[in-house]
Amino acid sequence: MRHPALVLGLMITAESAIAAPAPWIEVKSAHFRVISDAGEKAARKTAWQFEQIRLALLQVWPWAKIDSGDPFVVFAARDENTLRTLGPHYWEGKRYRPVSFFTHGDDRQYIALRIDVSQPDDVGTNPYQSAYWSYSSAVFNRSFPRRLPAWYSRGIAEVMSNTIVRDKELHVGRPLASSLQTVREHSLVPLNELLTADSSSRWRTDEVAAEIFDANAWALVHYLVFGDERKHAEKVNQFNRLLYAGTDPELAIREAFGDMKPYHAEMKRYVDRNLFGYARIPVSLDTRPEAYAVRALPPAESAVARGEMLAAMDRPVEARAFAAEAAKADPGLPGPSEIEASLLEKEKRTEEAKAAYAKAAENGSQRAHVYYRLAQLEWTPDADNAAKARLAASLEKARALEPGSANTLSFLADLKSDLGQGEEALALAQKAIEIEPAESYHRLTLARVLWDLRRPDDAMRAAQTALQAADDERSRQSAQAYLDFLAAQRARRAPAPTPVVATAGPAAPSAPVSLASVAEAFTRACSEGDKSGCAHLAVLQAHGDGVKRDRPKALATLETLCQEGLDDGCIGWALVLVNGGRPSDLAQARELLQGVCNHKNAEACQLLKSMPR
Repeated sequence: MRHPALVLGLMITAESAIAAPAPWIEVKSAHFRVISDAGEKAARKTAWQFEQIRLALLQVWPWAKIDSGDPFVVFAARDENTLRTLGPHYWEGKRYRPVSFFTHGDDRQYIALRIDVSQPDDVGTNPYQSAYWSYSSAVFNRSFPRRLPAWYSRGIAEVMSNTIVRDKELHVGRPLASSLQTVREHSLVPLNELLTADSSSRWRTDEVAAEIFDANAWALVHYLVFGDERKHAEKVNQFNRLLYAGTDPELAIREAFGDMKPYHAEMKRYVDRNLFGYARIPVSLDTRPEAYAVRALPPAESAVARGEMLAAMDRPVEARAFAAEAAKADPGLPGPSEIEASLLEKEKRTEEAKAAYAKAAENGSQRAHVYYRLAQLEWTPDADNAAKARLAASLEKARALEPGSANTLSFLADLKSDLGQGEEALALAQKAIEIEPAESYHRLTLARVLWDLRRPDDAMRAAQTALQAADDERSRQSAQAYLDFLAAQRARRAPAPTPVVATAGPAAPSAPVSLASVAEAFTRACSEGDKSGCAHLAVLQAHGDGVKRDRPKALATLETLCQEGLDDGCIGWALVLVNGGRPSDLAQARELLQGVCNHKNAEACQLLKSMPR
C-alpha cells in the first residue's frame, strides 16, 4: 500500500453556495478528539472505534508507548463532499478517491475519513486502511529506541492496517487483497535487499518498486505472525524484545530467527494459498461512547480546526481562508495567528512567524507548540543568562500545556544545563529519551548535559548512542562532531571551550554543531609543535567542523602521527574511519584502537567498547 504525501486544497465559496453547511461538533474520548459534521452518534462511534483499536494494540503490544507522541485529531466527514473539502488533492485530476487519509502537522496528527462507507461483514477489507496504517505505524515505531528496519516497520503497519472493528469483536491481520495480488504478480524482492532497504533505496524511492516492497514486507510479516499455525509467533515476540532492548536489528534477526532464507522461501508458497489466519479480539467494555464529552463547535473554532489541517497539508491559500473566516467571527481567537505562524515558517519568513507566534501567545493560546517555537525562534548562540531564563520560562509554559513533548523537554534541558541547573537538566533529558527513544537529538542533549555535569565517560556513551540512532546525515554529523569533541577533550586531559551547539531542537534555525573555537585552539597548539593538537585538529578537519574540510589531508596527518607512535594520532585516525561507515574502515578502526588500548590507553579502550558494529 502506498502512502503518498498529501497536498490538499479547498473551495469554500463553491461548496457553501450549494447548501447550508452542517454544524460541526467535537467528541472527546479518553485518547482521541473527533471533529465531525455527521452528527453526535457518528462522531461517538468513530471515537469508540479508535479507542477499540488502541486497546487492541495494547493487547498485541503490551510494552508499546501507546500514548506518547503527538495527539491524534480525527475528522469524521459525513460524506464525500465534506471529505473533499479536507483533501481536495485527491479530486484534482485523474486520481483515486480515498475514503480516509492522514497527515502530520507541527504538533498534531490528523486523520480524515468518511463515515457513510458501508462495511459488510462478508468483506474482509477495512475501508479506513490508510488511517489505521498511520495510527498503528506511529504507535509501533515510537516504542523502540532505534529506527526499525523498513521491511519490519512497514510490514507491521500493513498487517495492522486491515484491522476491522465490529460491534462485538475486532479482526486483526486479515489478508490484504491488493498486497496478495502484487506479491503474486511480481518477482520477490531479493532477501538481502528486502532486509536492508532504507529510505535511500530504490525500493523506497521509486513508486512502483515501493509498492512491490510494501507487498513483500506485508507477506513476510504476515507469514511470520500467522503462518504455519503461528509456530513462528514466539520468534516474532523475541525479535520485538531484542529491538525494544536496543539490539542492532541485524543481530536481532540472527538471534530471533537465525537464517532468514527458509522464511523467505516459504513466504512465496504462503501467499499462493487461499486461506489465511488472523486474530479475533473481543471489543473492550472499558470504553463507552455514551460517556464521551461532546460539544457543538462555534463556527470560528471549526474553521480553525480545518485550517490547521490544511496548513499541515501545505495548502496556504485554503488554510488562510479558514483563518480569515475564524478571525472575522472571533477577533480574539488565537487560532488564526497559530495557522499564520505555521505557514510563515514554511515560507521561511522567520521574523513574521515569530511575530505571529507572539500574537497567538498574547491571545491566550493553549497550544504548547506556540511557546516552544517562539522560544526556538528567539534563541541565539550568544544569548546571556537572562535571555536563556526567559526562553526557559516560555518552555515551562509549553511543558505545562503538554508534559509529554520530548522536543520541549530536550530544549529545556539544554537551557537548564547552561544555567547551571544540571541535575534538573539531566532529568529532563532522560525523560525526553524515554518518550522518544529513537530520536538522536535527545540522546545528544543528554550527552551535553552529562559533559556539563563533568561526567565525560557517561557523555561519551550517550553521544555514541546518538550516533547509532541518527538516521539522516545532519544528525550523524552532529553526533560525530560531538564525539570528536569529547574524544579530543579527554585525550588532552585539559579543559577547552564547549562547542557552540544549536539548542533549539530539531527544527532550530541555526543547525549543526560548530567547533570553530575548539579548532582555533588546536590550530594554535599544532603551530607551537603540540602533536596532540595536530591530531585533534585533523579530526575536525576530516569533518569540516570549524575548519575547511579536507578528509584526505586529515587522514594522511593522522596516519603519520599514529606511525610515529602518538596515541592521539591513532585514536583520531580510528574516529575518522568510523565515520566513513564502510566495513573495512570499521575493521581497521577497531584494530587501531585495540593496539592503543593494549598500551593501557583508557581513552582507546572506552572508544573500542562503544564502537558501532
